[in-house]
Amino acid sequence: MGSLFPFEDPARRCLPLHEWPETDRRAWEAAMQPGDILDGTVGAGFHWRPQTREKYRKGYGRWLTFVIRSRRFDANTSPAERVTAEAVQAYVEELQATVSSWTAWGRLAELLAAIRAMEPDHHDWAWLRRLVRRLERRVEDSRNKLARLRDPAEIVAWAYDAMDSIRRDPPARHALTGYRNALIIALLAQCPIRLGNLAAIEIDRHLLRGADGYRISFAPAETKTGHAFAAPLPASLTPYLDQYLDAVRPALLREGESTRLWISQRGRPIDGETLYLAITRTTRRVFGVSINPHLFRDIAASFVAVHDPKHIGIAAPILGHTDPRTTERHYIQAQQITAGRRYRSSVDALRARLPKPVHRKKDF
Repeated sequence: MGSLFPFEDPARRCLPLHEWPETDRRAWEAAMQPGDILDGTVGAGFHWRPQTREKYRKGYGRWLTFVIRSRRFDANTSPAERVTAEAVQAYVEELQATVSSWTAWGRLAELLAAIRAMEPDHHDWAWLRRLVRRLERRVEDSRNKLARLRDPAEIVAWAYDAMDSIRRDPPARHALTGYRNALIIALLAQCPIRLGNLAAIEIDRHLLRGADGYRISFAPAETKTGHAFAAPLPASLTPYLDQYLDAVRPALLREGESTRLWISQRGRPIDGETLYLAITRTTRRVFGVSINPHLFRDIAASFVAVHDPKHIGIAAPILGHTDPRTTERHYIQAQQITAGRRYRSSVDALRARLPKPVHRKKDF
């Protein structure tokens, strides 16, 4: 089916209905049949509005593009049999690497709606609904992103103060996880690596201790871009990492064994989903807004663009960007913030120079 993709970016194509495999096309057409409501033959998608039909058709066509290009297509399997947890996870990873979080969530929601209509009686789709809800929670609303940005110095100051406070208190169980969460946030504010890498950090493999402090290092095969990543951690973070490794982490780990850096309250390595929730819940409680792991990357790039715009190029290696356009978007976003601040300051200054209005009593 290689000839089906003559486009410049074939991986993102929504396969049109007439090019669908026969089994999928028949299942879709059956879902759209008017049937008879009395004998239960009405298709599950018959009552969809035309715009809704088109939306779900395109979403399923995008899924088929992924299935075919990733060599997961088998003509002997039904459409539902191809929607496996392993295939969907790979699909989500591809989407997250190429489109916005909003679009990734939308594509998966469209797949869920389409497959439920096409094969409603064959599978329990509860697991797929849960995944769609998780992606929905992760959606980054671009309209609110600027309001959620915080100065990294403010974030680090809070994290250090929180860890200092916990070190002075008895090491209660909740204090151990509080210390861990503050350390994670302090690390992200100064070394904003991607969530997958953050969760995968192993001691003496990715987190390395030298005479001058710690550094983070990932091999090319371990990064999203396929390029090696290495960055020294600030010296100010060293005593806090030492405290975590020497006292907090062993207390969390109990009698267990693991090379992973981040350990849960139950003594097990933390996965990415749990890390995400710990970070967003903590930042929402402390700063009043949820700062997800990826937003720390926006914060870093925006900070450089606002405070050192002549050296905006340093943001790319800090974040591991390979496409300069990605860093440029952060620069434009930061310039919008600066322009907005200057505009508001000008308005305030002008208002201060204007004579105060005289309020007269109204005649009644």
